[in-house]
Amino acid sequence: MSTIYGPVPSWRLGKSLGFDLITKDKVCSFDCVYCQLGCTKEKSVKRAIFVDTELVKLDLSEALDALEEGDVDFITFSGMGESTLASNLDEAIEVVRAITDLPITILTNASLLHLKEVQITLSKLDKVITKLDAPNSELLRKINKPHASISIDDILNGLKGFRRAYAGEFELQMMFINENKGCAEDLARIAAAIKPERVDINTPLRPCSVEPLSREQINRIKNINETPQFDFN
Repeated sequence: MSTIYGPVPSWRLGKSLGFDLITKDKVCSFDCVYCQLGCTKEKSVKRAIFVDTELVKLDLSEALDALEEGDVDFITFSGMGESTLASNLDEAIEVVRAITDLPITILTNASLLHLKEVQITLSKLDKVITKLDAPNSELLRKINKPHASISIDDILNGLKGFRRAYAGEFELQMMFINENKGCAEDLARIAAAIKPERVDINTPLRPCSVEPLSREQINRIKNINETPQFDFN
């Protein structure tokens, strides 16, 4: 199975060539109720090698050889689970850097961002896109259903600590559903303390087990984030 997918159109990244360092049944530290990939097959916080780094090199070289200049805007680490679980992520980034000068990003749930080695690895990326759906432990358990060892404090401390040291572009995504729609102000305050360049407000639009919020509800949440004391977009 190839570690590469796409390029796929992305409203925030243009044409994104995806890198999946898991490539097996979904392995993640979360089991989010809205995940389009379905239930997490293996919930874990143990970092491991799922894909040999040499395969990363081979797949990327073959993919880029088959594409024309301008077909890809970003290399994106994402896929069947949480990419920071791949303990050879650092090596994979170095492989990509050696092959192409395209900018590199990652989509991460921030559950391992409190780990120093993860912070060091992600600091090598041009853009880091994290997420935060819950302002407290109760909603974290209800919406994201994390591994038992993950705490909201670790996630928030990881986000804040990484942001302070990171020189690249840092974005924060929030997925709103019925369970957390009343917490928009609390999440906006947390985001203001983290200081991302951008906060993206989302609701599930792809098939999953929960209903999306209405356009009116999402616009109301966006308005909260655009008030002067928050104002990220």
